[in-house]
Amino acid sequence: MVGRRLGCWVVIAVLAAGCATPGDADQPPANDQTDIWFMQHMVPHLLQTTSIVDLARDRITRPELARLADSIDQQGQAHLQQLQSWLNERGLAPYDPQQDPSSRKATELERLAQVSRAKFDLAFLKVMTSRHRAGIRLAAAELRAGTVPEARELARQLLAELQAQVQQMTAWTRAWS
Repeated sequence: MVGRRLGCWVVIAVLAAGCATPGDADQPPANDQTDIWFMQHMVPHLLQTTSIVDLARDRITRPELARLADSIDQQGQAHLQQLQSWLNERGLAPYDPQQDPSSRKATELERLAQVSRAKFDLAFLKVMTSRHRAGIRLAAAELRAGTVPEARELARQLLAELQAQVQQMTAWTRAWS
């Protein structure tokens, strides 16, 4: 009797496994915690980036760098609207970096504010390249583990923009050093 029950369960398990669609095992569970984390952390990241760009507007000396700063600001504002709308629709708030004692973001702005005009462009490039690399890590984490299509698409877009800008800023840093 026990052998028959075990055999019956084996048959049921085999039949159930056969009903699964190919690739189901490869799909992560429908859990948007990574998406929420990405959105909540990208908002303050972009807000801090726009604060740095605002500080830089009157201090940048090279026109091509000023155009890049404007582009960074415009893209950041557009992404912020998307992110904040997504969070608001779900009744969520962005992460508050002020609650993180290890946060260095405020000091980037403070340090940049102390740089003389003659050295500002290179200092801005250094800070913005570092910030963009942090943004790349956030977007890459979303692409690895996120499940919400609109969040993944935003991460793809951010990744492409940030990587292109890092490449440009790295070239300028080499050329202007």
